[in-house]
Amino acid sequence: MSDLHTDSISMPRITIITPSFNQADYLEETICSVLDQGYPNLQYGVIDGGSTDHSTDIIESYRDRLDFVVIEPDGGQTEAINKGLARADGEIVGWLCSDDTLLPGALETIGRHFATHPDDDWIAGGCRMINSVGKVTEAVFPCGDFTLPGVMLRGEGRPFNLPQPGVFWRRSLHDLLGMLDESLHYCMDFEFWLRLIESGRRPTLLNSELATYRLHESSKSCAEPNGFIREHLRVEGGYARSLPLPQRLLVQRRLGYMHRACVIHETQGRVWPEVMRRPWWLLSHQVRQAIMHHERRAA
Repeated sequence: MSDLHTDSISMPRITIITPSFNQADYLEETICSVLDQGYPNLQYGVIDGGSTDHSTDIIESYRDRLDFVVIEPDGGQTEAINKGLARADGEIVGWLCSDDTLLPGALETIGRHFATHPDDDWIAGGCRMINSVGKVTEAVFPCGDFTLPGVMLRGEGRPFNLPQPGVFWRRSLHDLLGMLDESLHYCMDFEFWLRLIESGRRPTLLNSELATYRLHESSKSCAEPNGFIREHLRVEGGYARSLPLPQRLLVQRRLGYMHRACVIHETQGRVWPEVMRRPWWLLSHQVRQAIMHHERRAA
């Protein structure tokens, strides 16, 4: 890493927000991964929603090194992030969940890019997917067609991925497009990416790993997959209305598949009551296979 304090480039102020709730097993590692960056123009704050484990003890032990701390009940992760964004004074912002980490040198990479590319509004770098003990399972880099139709028609050879811990943007975008949608608890990041894309802004993709993204039994991604599906159905159904009819029909077909998958999972194979309410579902190979699978298990 170069000496940031003597670098001739004027590095922008970066605000990092960590929303925290009952992740004491990982929280200190998250905090240290930010503070140990050595970035000279950093604002870092932790917003805790009233943890009942020893998270607050960890936060208090670092309070003198944090720029702001809020410990109070809240309406969930999205509200916590918005509380942090409201306190942000950095030109560049991003959030880091309390079980994820920044990789060494990440803030220098981010700051240097924004300093030397003043026209870039937001960037996305790669993430290392890790498990509960920190073992790397894979590296994921952002990819996709970053237009509204491109994102909405993903799949079938049209990949889309923007791993949240590796995404950073100019705080001025919130003045134009608003904060995160607090009615969302699972895909608030995805909805914000759609908002940026719908406004005509495209992310600059960096060929650098910036963060880790931890998947473990208590993470929402693993523990509550149907929560993500149901919010995606609502968010994508809303944005699909602005697409031309042929594209909208393709999106609705994909969303229908997601909805059926969600119902099948929630009913644990007992899909007949749902099928009786929606007999046209029998046209779906997905539903017929679920019924056959349940009948075979019952035999």
